Amino acid sequence: MDNKKKRLEFSLILNKKSESKRGQITIFIILALCIVIVLFLLFTEKSDIVAIFAKESPSLAMEKCLSSTAKEGIDIISMQGGEMDPKNFYMYNGSKVAYMCYINQYYSPCVMQKPMLKSEIENELKIFIESTALDCMEEVRQSYEQKGYTAYMDKPNIKVELIPYNVKITGNINLELTKENTQLYKQVKIDVASNLYDFIIIGSSIANWEARYGDSETMNYMYSHPDLKVEKKMRSEGTKIYILTNRNSQDKFMFATRSLVRPPGITGN
Repeated sequence: MDNKKKRLEFSLILNKKSESKRGQITIFIILALCIVIVLFLLFTEKSDIVAIFAKESPSLAMEKCLSSTAKEGIDIISMQGGEMDPKNFYMYNGSKVAYMCYINQYYSPCVMQKPMLKSEIENELKIFIESTALDCMEEVRQSYEQKGYTAYMDKPNIKVELIPYNVKITGNINLELTKENTQLYKQVKIDVASNLYDFIIIGSSIANWEARYGDSETMNYMYSHPDLKVEKKMRSEGTKIYILTNRNSQDKFMFATRSLVRPPGITGN
């Protein structure tokens, strides 16, 4: 009995040692794999890693087209008083700054030029994105044709909506890709971070004060909006350039007014 017991104990010890060795080998294999992965990541360009592990979908490619075009349009329209191609403007630091309230007379309050500023800007951005993003989207379509797809796409129909802190863009594209089977991409949606909505509300309020009283008190807006900076630049012929800046994002919006202007040489009572 003693011999059998000893043989059993010896067998158990051998099994434990064998399991221990297998466990150590497993740990070494895992460590080796981790080292290989770390070295791969260290010595491989980020763009190459993305190319290896990610395949850009048609929707993502279209979203990039819309996003880059939308950002460009927002930048232009923000520096030009809410217009892509201003007709009534004041040239300031190389920008055509559109008048939001204007009168070409002395001693008269200005007349609001953009009573529906939000919807006007949404429409301006829609037209800009539809025309500018078309080339980019066409390149995406052609790239799939070069990969052997039959590709069809409608002319993009864009909807733009300004909301607090965001510009929401919906593109109806109806992109159809056919190879072994057919894939249909009807719509793409993106959100572009922007303070344009808030700038429109504040700018319209300032323009209303100009239309009523011939001027506005910029400090009131900064008291009620601590993250907002409002600058008023007086020009010699009576124009005022308002510059709204979000202190956090540094987004800007510029517009012009001309109201209750006195003739040259007359400064007050």
